[in-house]
Amino acid sequence: MAQALGVAQTTIANYEKKLRFPDEQMLGRFADFFKVSLDFLLGRSDALNGPDDATVAVKREPSRATSGLAMQYLELLRSKLLEHALELLESAMRRGAGIKEIYLDVLEPALKETGRLWERGELRVGEEHAISEATQRIMSRIIQPLMTDRPAAGGQRCVVLAVSSERHTIGPRMVADFLLLDGWDVLFPGGNLSIGHVIEMLADRPPDLLAISVTRFDNVPEAEDLIAAIRDKPFLKKVKILAGGRVFQSRPTLWQEIGADGTAGNAESAVKAANSLVGRESPADKGERAAE
Repeated sequence: MAQALGVAQTTIANYEKKLRFPDEQMLGRFADFFKVSLDFLLGRSDALNGPDDATVAVKREPSRATSGLAMQYLELLRSKLLEHALELLESAMRRGAGIKEIYLDVLEPALKETGRLWERGELRVGEEHAISEATQRIMSRIIQPLMTDRPAAGGQRCVVLAVSSERHTIGPRMVADFLLLDGWDVLFPGGNLSIGHVIEMLADRPPDLLAISVTRFDNVPEAEDLIAAIRDKPFLKKVKILAGGRVFQSRPTLWQEIGADGTAGNAESAVKAANSLVGRESPADKGERAAE
């Protein structure tokens, strides 16, 4: 296998002994070598081969207003038609789709498909970066009109970030937007912050919650070190830590192993987990109780 994949035999031995974990590129090469899907390789599915269309694997049922839009949206971005992609989403919102549906039913599956195409070598790195950048710009434009109508901040403060080695920041950006819409006071510095810089930022005004995003297994030690550094500071002992990202879905107990207080699979469940960790009731839940 080492010879076929062009790596040292010790590299494979370290994977077998669980001394190291392969990165995304190597996982893709393993899947191609064994002719199986990544989900099967990681024990997330009993099916040897994954679905051809990544949207099939999305657990959330798209609404009538968003059904089938993810691939249309992706094709528009691949064609560099950003304004057309924006109009596609705005049209869906005029038909009744909410911002959460747009994020979860369109943007999330489109980005997963982008990753799948990149892993299979059907998308260049530059194209993948361009799609991610365009999506962040579109998110800023569609979320802005809703900021004036969001619930007033209820005193709870959250910092959402990706560990410094992560280049994927759209996931945590979605979490930050969902928390804002739920009435949280949110700071989203993105990524590329050293552990020391994160501690300095938290020290200025300790939040109730820190949400950390990790998508690559080789960045897990960095998240673990960050959590350990936070736990070591007495003035941050009350901060609850929520860990999310693809690696935690692949290994369900990983968030506990690195010392976090909870985990979430997507932006919607992150809001529920965040509220639960700090004992906060969502404004939407309050409204439902009042109606009853």
